[in-house]
Amino acid sequence: MFVSVALAGVSMYWLAQDEANELFDAQIKQLATSLPNHLNIITIHNTDEDPEENSVVQIWNLRGELRFATHPTHTFPRYPQTDVHTVEFQGQQWRIYGAYHRGQYVQVAQPMTVREELAVGLAVRMLIPFAVLIPILAGMIWLVVGRSLRPLQTVTNAVTERHADAMQALDETDLPLEILPLVVALNQLLARLNLAIAAQRAFVADAAHELRSPLTALKLQLQLTERAVSDEQRAIAFNKLHQRLDRSTHLVQQLLVLARSEPPVASIAMRDVDLSELAHTVAQDYAEQAVARNIAMQLDIQPHVITAGVSADLYILISNLVDNALRYTPADGNVRLRVTSEGGVPILRVIDTGMGIPVADRERVFDRFYRIMGTATTGSGLGLAIVHNIATAHQAKINLEDNPVESGLMVVVQFAKVATDIYAEQQ
Repeated sequence: MFVSVALAGVSMYWLAQDEANELFDAQIKQLATSLPNHLNIITIHNTDEDPEENSVVQIWNLRGELRFATHPTHTFPRYPQTDVHTVEFQGQQWRIYGAYHRGQYVQVAQPMTVREELAVGLAVRMLIPFAVLIPILAGMIWLVVGRSLRPLQTVTNAVTERHADAMQALDETDLPLEILPLVVALNQLLARLNLAIAAQRAFVADAAHELRSPLTALKLQLQLTERAVSDEQRAIAFNKLHQRLDRSTHLVQQLLVLARSEPPVASIAMRDVDLSELAHTVAQDYAEQAVARNIAMQLDIQPHVITAGVSADLYILISNLVDNALRYTPADGNVRLRVTSEGGVPILRVIDTGMGIPVADRERVFDRFYRIMGTATTGSGLGLAIVHNIATAHQAKINLEDNPVESGLMVVVQFAKVATDIYAEQQ
């Protein structure tokens, strides 16, 4: 407002100055043409009157002799121009008009300060209402904006005074329409944070519970190893100690992978991933384990089956499914890894000839640390939980079905449909 008023004042000053110039130019012209013709003698007044507020009039006869002057201290030379123009005399700007009138040359001069003072006075008088109005408007704005922002201050205080674990929703009643969307968004954020914190606490509690048992067993095994008296007993004890260490290491690795797959992956940029190439890589990585367990690994992989996702996470998904299949498939069995594109939908299938999973347990096996009762194979109960998290992040559907050919389990992961034709054209 102050800047606008200042600009308006400058504009008013220039406009008023233009109007004053037109007015005073007309005035000095009228003064020059209205003088009587009987001023035919030299009548130079010896006066000390300051011509700041008056005009200086000079008259010359046709022979160029000065016949009349109103102010002896301001005797201007005779300027040849016969129109209104500006000159500088004695360090001051003057507006001068000269014309022939009744056989005489009349020259009228007026100081520019008169016009400037008039323009300033007009501009100031026009700005006085604004000077009175600005404080009033400032007070009104202070009151109205303060009253309007009071609910926002209330919400700010409510958030500031909360503890770190207070996730209750903020009060949304009697809020202005401008602030309500902000409070609704904050409540949605609090709800998401509450779910994330609850999941984190549950994860920490489950991890602590699951780590306690293997660490206790590891400590007991270490004590038994220390008590071994013969080389044979010591060798057996060290072998069991290594096995327990391997189980603990595997459990910790699975916990780390699970923690990495817990947060939503919506913010991660999805890229085109060649599911066929990933499946070949996983099969090569687990080939030695399959040979060691005397399990035949069969591959049925269509080339260039593309899906959108994170390559590292999808590698973990396939690895966990293949690892589970090899763990729960007895010797002389087989594991089949199949990747196909059916109607543009990428589908991953891992089929084994193990004991399978009862229908009643197929929902619960995706829970963390859940293991089917009576299972002899060692594990952490985290493999399928990790697979489920990664599949959810990639908007993929995962189903557990019976092996269609013989006994065993078939895990089907159906990914979101992608434009495979475009990729095929690029190839």
